[in-house]
Amino acid sequence: MKKFTIAFIASALIFGSSVASADMATWFAETEIAANVRLATDYQFYGASQTSGSGGNDEGTTIQGGFDITWFTIDAIGADVYSGVFAANVEWGRGTNDPVSLEFTHYHGLAGEFGASGVSWDVGGINYTYPNQDADQGFTDDFDYWEFYGVFGYGFSDVMFEPSLSVGYYYSPEWFGFGDSSQHVPVSLDFSLPYGIGLNAFYGYLTLDFSDANLAAQTTGAGGTADDYHYFGVGLSKTVFGVDVDASYTALSSDNDCALVQTGTIAGSQCGGFIFGVSKSF
Repeated sequence: MKKFTIAFIASALIFGSSVASADMATWFAETEIAANVRLATDYQFYGASQTSGSGGNDEGTTIQGGFDITWFTIDAIGADVYSGVFAANVEWGRGTNDPVSLEFTHYHGLAGEFGASGVSWDVGGINYTYPNQDADQGFTDDFDYWEFYGVFGYGFSDVMFEPSLSVGYYYSPEWFGFGDSSQHVPVSLDFSLPYGIGLNAFYGYLTLDFSDANLAAQTTGAGGTADDYHYFGVGLSKTVFGVDVDASYTALSSDNDCALVQTGTIAGSQCGGFIFGVSKSF
C-alpha cells in the first residue's frame, strides 16, 4: 500500500517559532496515511454476506473505502501506533426494522515485531457502527458493538513462494449488540506465486455465548438453534495496470448454522460463495 506523509502540514508548522511547534511539526512529518477503495460483488463478514437484503435473498454489490493512519512509532518497543476508518454499503436486518444500509468502522491499535525473530504482532480494537439502525423487536439494543483482537504473523522468506502465516483471536463482549460475547479465530496462509499472483487460503471459527433468552430471540421461527460455525476458503489476487484484482470462494461447515448466527433465519440467507473484486490503494 502506497503511503504518503502529510508534509504540507509539517511544513507550515516547521516555520513556527516555538519549541512546541517544532515538536508538532516533527510529529506530523512522521505521520503516514494510506487510502483504499474497493468494488466487489459481495461483502462477506466471517463468511456471511452483508449485502443480501433483510430476507437474505441474493448477495449484492458493495462499495468500500477507508483510510489507515500510522501516528508514530514507539522506538522503545519498535511498534507503530495506528488508527483507521472503513465504510461500506450493507443490506441486512432482523425483526421489524428497516434493513441496515451503511456500516461505519473505526479501529485503533499497536503493531510491531518481537525483536529480530520475524514474528509480528498486532493488538487493538474495532468499533462497528450502523448509523440508521435502532433496536429490533426481540432485542434490547442496536447493533453497534466493539471487538478486540490480537494477531500474530510470520513470513518464511527463504521458502519457495514465500509463505506467510497469521493467526488471530477476536473477542467481543456484545456481538452485534446482543449483550452476549463472541470469539473468532481466523487463520490465513498467503503465498507469492509466479507472475505476481497472490494465493490466500483462510479458515475461521466463530462461536457465541448466547444467553437462553437471546438464543431464543435469535432463532425464533428458524427451526433450530446455533451458536457457532466454521468457514474456510481460498482466493487469488493480482495487480493489473495498477489495480488489484481478486477472486475468492468461501465454504462453511454448516450454511444453516451461519444463517442462524448471522441473521436469525435459515430461509434465503446468503453464506459463503464466490466474490470478485477490484481495489486501489493510494
